[in-house]
Amino acid sequence: MTASFSQSTGPLKMDRPPDNQEALIQPVKTLQQQRKETRKKLLTFIVRAAITLLIFTFLLRSLSWSTLFKTLAHVHHIALLMGLAVGMLCIVFSAYSWQSLLKAERIHLDLAKLINLYFIGMAFSHFLPTSMGGDAVKAFYVGREFNNTAGATSAVLLSRVVGFVGMLLIAIPSLLIWSASFTYEVIVGFLLFSLIVIAIIGGAIALSLYLPRLSAAIQTHQRPTHPLITTSLEIGCALGYTIRRPRALIIAITFAMLFWVASFLNYYGYASALGMDVPLYGYIIAISFSSLVAALPISINGFGVRESAFVYVFSMLHISPTTSLLLAFLMDAQVLFFGILGGCMYLTMNTHKKRLTAPSIGNQK
Repeated sequence: MTASFSQSTGPLKMDRPPDNQEALIQPVKTLQQQRKETRKKLLTFIVRAAITLLIFTFLLRSLSWSTLFKTLAHVHHIALLMGLAVGMLCIVFSAYSWQSLLKAERIHLDLAKLINLYFIGMAFSHFLPTSMGGDAVKAFYVGREFNNTAGATSAVLLSRVVGFVGMLLIAIPSLLIWSASFTYEVIVGFLLFSLIVIAIIGGAIALSLYLPRLSAAIQTHQRPTHPLITTSLEIGCALGYTIRRPRALIIAITFAMLFWVASFLNYYGYASALGMDVPLYGYIIAISFSSLVAALPISINGFGVRESAFVYVFSMLHISPTTSLLLAFLMDAQVLFFGILGGCMYLTMNTHKKRLTAPSIGNQK
């Protein structure tokens, strides 16, 4: 299958000022300011890395190494492969959800290419030496290919939102039904985190619905606007454009829910390989709670924080920290494996592009 191209005409496009005006209004960063920003980013990274190492040190000290090696010696390899296969299925459901949001922006892209971009995004998030995250990479490549950066960015942002909504539609009913199996702190913490994220999402949606009016007002005054403000307005208008199309959102949320169901089964497959005996609702709450906590920007890619929350929730279901931590490490290994695949896809993609452009350069000569 090949990608089909369609230029987006839905989101409101801002009239950009001439190049000379744009150059005048862009702030000029001095060398001192650039060094200050670099030092700030480096300090933030060092602090998050230190927190990650401290958390992992605490977790590893709580391990029973004899139990760990005993569990690894009796791992069921078929169950491991089944868990990995279900993990691949999670990527497919995520790609379907993202594709429905892109279609709302009139961007039609082949599913296979979206899956490749998902793997490449994982590689950028975990391995490649760049400040761009996985979501930024996905938005960049789709936006560049279709000349619609605002629409591509909007779809990536909304894919996060619908993923969160899909998780809540499964996790909250499960938490209310089986609340007796969990402590008061887990229930209150989960609901509090969820309410905070819901408030943030609601505010962003309300702002995106208002931005078209603000954009029109700026165009009416015909004053030069900073490119960053222009881009933000374009993304906000694209968000509002998609939000007004409930069919695309419903399809995206449906696939997001399928993603979470597959994710629960993904964990269940690895847990079966380790010989864990946990009811399905335990995975639903543990995975949802750890995903919320891992979103806190206090460690690198949520490592350490996610594992700690995982161990804490499973301890209420009478699972030893060693076994639950080993399950979390298996999932981390799966993510890193997917990142390696994404890195290979990225290198292959660049090599393929060079091969395609080489004949044309030769013909020009």
